[in-house]
Amino acid sequence: MYKKRIKISMAVIFILSLMGSLVDVSAVEISALNTPADLDLSGDIVYAINFGNNGNPQFGDVVFSQDQDHPNMSLDISAEGVINTWGGVYPNTGYPDLDILLGGIIWKNETKEGRTTSITITDGLTVGMSYKLQLIFYTDHSRPMDMIIQGERMIERYDPFPIQGSVQGKGGSVVRCVFTAIDTTLNIAMKSNPDVDASAISGFVLTEKPGPPSFTDYGSGITTELFAGGAIWQLNWGQGPWTWFDSAYQPLLNSNVSGVLDLRTTGAADVSADLVATLPLAGTLTLTAHDEDYKDVTTGTMTLSATGINVIDINASRVIVDEASGMFLAPFPPPEPKVTLTLDEATGVFAYIEQVGDWELNIAGSYAVPLIKGLTLQNNIFTALGGNVALIGGIGTFALSGQYTPDMSKMPMSFCEYGTGSTTKLAPNGGGWDQQWGLGPWDWHPCPAETNAQFLNENVTGNLTTQVTGQPNISDDLILHIPLAGQMVLTEHAADEPTSEIGQITCDVTATFVADMNATNAVVNESEGTITIAFGVSVEDVPDGLMTVTEVTGTFADIVQVSPWKWYVNGTMQCVRVPDLSVQENLMAALQQDELLLGAEEEFVLSGLYYRSSP
Repeated sequence: MYKKRIKISMAVIFILSLMGSLVDVSAVEISALNTPADLDLSGDIVYAINFGNNGNPQFGDVVFSQDQDHPNMSLDISAEGVINTWGGVYPNTGYPDLDILLGGIIWKNETKEGRTTSITITDGLTVGMSYKLQLIFYTDHSRPMDMIIQGERMIERYDPFPIQGSVQGKGGSVVRCVFTAIDTTLNIAMKSNPDVDASAISGFVLTEKPGPPSFTDYGSGITTELFAGGAIWQLNWGQGPWTWFDSAYQPLLNSNVSGVLDLRTTGAADVSADLVATLPLAGTLTLTAHDEDYKDVTTGTMTLSATGINVIDINASRVIVDEASGMFLAPFPPPEPKVTLTLDEATGVFAYIEQVGDWELNIAGSYAVPLIKGLTLQNNIFTALGGNVALIGGIGTFALSGQYTPDMSKMPMSFCEYGTGSTTKLAPNGGGWDQQWGLGPWDWHPCPAETNAQFLNENVTGNLTTQVTGQPNISDDLILHIPLAGQMVLTEHAADEPTSEIGQITCDVTATFVADMNATNAVVNESEGTITIAFGVSVEDVPDGLMTVTEVTGTFADIVQVSPWKWYVNGTMQCVRVPDLSVQENLMAALQQDELLLGAEEEFVLSGLYYRSSP
């Protein structure tokens, strides 16, 4: 909720600090601003400011106020207004309120006095308080600026234009930083460098920075290996909560995450007089995120080192005996069994996670041990604990908890990009496609998440080539599946010079061509001598393939793929109608004869996650 504060001024900061200055370098992030989702509007917002005198854009419960609403702020500027009133190109993100926010600016452009936009803030901050600041920029051309705070130049020649994709009439950029106030008054300046263009800014959001987010995740698992010296557990997450672990925190993991917990004893068990054994442990926990459609595709991993203890009740009066199955269960009751975890590496969808403090894994469950004839139950337990008998296995429930700081520069951004394609080559062993991007959206594929990071536009074309990599398969209901592999190259062309290539994305492709070969569903045009069949999601509503980025250049050079991107198609294919054959025979023949294949047209969607690397 936006919280308006009376008699409190605002702070506008954009700095990459030197050692010992106000802002930690690691806390500064820069990204494109194409949808409201690119702004962090959570937490205790102190100020949400829109420059330009062009209204009060609203996003959810957050309403941006105008600078005139805050009397403790003074500006040294040439003017304030809307970008297209002086000849600039107005933004067109598809979100009217975001266009208002980006399209209004304050600027300084006076040769005699210099081109430095200055902002003075009084009584706007609390000394010692940490804040998150998001600075909002939009420009229709290159506009490098030095950022100066309290007389100290913190960064030279920050240029919003390449961050917004070097395009005009679309989205802007946002710069985030975290700082701790050392005074209640701040003096901020943005100086044009070189001194040829106006310095300018569209707005900002200032938020009191809360402590790092806390999380609790619940899972269950079984042992894949169990022996006296340790165990390997296969875990599944997205479960719980468990009654034995009290927590109100939100989960970090979901049901698409699995885990492998490998724990080994590092010393002898300490057995109490009441026959409760405490065993020191060390090992690793590996968490793996899987694609929801392709379970064998990994989208991210976290590797953690573990040290701690297991506590097992080995008192014969408290174990659970099942004479019928010939085993007993030795419990490890909560809350004693636990390990402390240190994050060693995070990749893919987890790359943005930076551990704060230690994480803990609490465990509850039991080991199944065989009953040995001729031994008392207590001696049976001691024999198993001593490693003299093979253990059956273990079952357990787990609670993972801790805190983390999100690295916003690696926070995954979702996207859906739309285009059309037509074949340049079509043969039983593969094909080639020419593509046009910057289209859609298509009603046959709702974007799985709010599109917040589109990066392909109408100046982007593509070329897709594929080859058959295995035997075709036709199901009983005549649905054809053909495995394919190949390469896709996306090329952006300069808007004012279409023959000039300014950026490329190259992807490796693995896909399955899915087509309806049932003659009853085909469209036969005897007069034109064609048969048309459907392929893609209209036949089987699943992703058609995966794209793995292998190279990015030019305008796309800062794009980092988080996990494989999904490829969806919806199209039709035509083949020659051979009058001497039945329609069904005709379709089957086309699978083997190039001369019977006329071509294909399709609409397609590319979706996934990525982030932009720091410039």
